[in-house]
Amino acid sequence: MRFLMKLLVLSCLLIVVYQYSQCTELSRASLNSDTSENSLKLQYLQAFKEKRSVSEQQLAPFNAKVGVASSNVPAYSNGNDSYYSGEDSYLYGTYMGLKWQCVEYARRWTFLRKSSVFESVEGANNMWTQLKYVERVADKKQFSLKHHPNGSPTPPTNESYLIYPINKGAPYGHVAVIVDVLPNAIRIAEQNYYFNYWTKNYSRELPVTYRNGLYYVQDISEIYGWMEIDDKKELKPLDEITARRIQMKNAPTLDSNSICSHMNVHIYLFILFLCLCFGYFMFF
Repeated sequence: MRFLMKLLVLSCLLIVVYQYSQCTELSRASLNSDTSENSLKLQYLQAFKEKRSVSEQQLAPFNAKVGVASSNVPAYSNGNDSYYSGEDSYLYGTYMGLKWQCVEYARRWTFLRKSSVFESVEGANNMWTQLKYVERVADKKQFSLKHHPNGSPTPPTNESYLIYPINKGAPYGHVAVIVDVLPNAIRIAEQNYYFNYWTKNYSRELPVTYRNGLYYVQDISEIYGWMEIDDKKELKPLDEITARRIQMKNAPTLDSNSICSHMNVHIYLFILFLCLCFGYFMFF
């Protein structure tokens, strides 16, 4: 009987040691995942250190970084305007859209520069009629969007969305982000429109005309207008602490039956291990 009890206690000890090692492996895997998630951030920091020797006319292949706007928001090439990757894009566990569509860039820009996102839309064209607000990810607070049609008494404002309707070359419309406003022009950042490497920190510069008291952004395609985020300067760029909190909140929940469902399991296993050891030496 005593032999069986010893065998049982030793078996429990072995199980505890095994489960603890499995949890350690899982923790390491999680850290490796975090490192992978942060690789994109490292690309952001290195973006302005790179000096491209390629011509603006050189087409960028799918997944190639074509430029960086607003300090830390890279744009990637979709290869061509007819390619559909079907791949989801996530940042800190938050859904950005489909790689590398124009809406994905607009949402990712909003996430990095305003710590917010907007709801899902079928295409950029739908943003003009469907979107009413952006939502700050950390606390779900909503900030309304002001719609200014092309031909508005209000001039284009920096950090607004420029929305295009469906046209022959854009079956889902198009969206760009205004990243700079000049006296007679705006500069925009975008994805899946042209597929060249940027020579500066924006993709294109579009002229703005003023006639009969109204402002018009000029382009070869029709423009619905621009949508301004009415945040009264409350929204700030995503900082590292907030990004980490968002990532932890979005981390997939492990199986509740798993002994590794919570990091504190290390403490519980250690305590159980000590109790078993105490029991073994006290009674045997």
